Amino acid sequence: MKRNQWAAALFAILLFCAGAAVGALGHRYYTATVVRGAEDFRHRYISEMQSKLNLTSPQVSQLETILDETKAQYRAVRDSYRPAMVKIKQEQISRVKAMLNPQQVPIYEQMVADHERRAQEQEARDRQEEHRHERAHRHGHP
Repeated sequence: MKRNQWAAALFAILLFCAGAAVGALGHRYYTATVVRGAEDFRHRYISEMQSKLNLTSPQVSQLETILDETKAQYRAVRDSYRPAMVKIKQEQISRVKAMLNPQQVPIYEQMVADHERRAQEQEARDRQEEHRHERAHRHGHP
């Protein structure tokens, strides 16, 4: 029975790590394609609006303001559900810790801390990249 418990614990840890790796890779892919894709979409959208509607410079400026405000509203909605996601993650961590033996808990806690640090580092890089895109757009470099 002890061997089955170790195997189950090892499987749970491996599954968690695999999920974390897939999540990190998925987030990196999403950021690389969607953030650039969003900026490309924005540029194409504004260009299409300009060419099909013959927008004036003031109208283009208004359109850019509308798009910026809309993006801020989307971000606010995303940020509003973040606490619920954090709570779910904490519940998962608690449940996993409850199934581990006392020797496994500190190792698992270190794994979680390492994963969280990497996620925060990636989030900071993503924010920097997004801000770089926004600055380039505001300065006329789409």
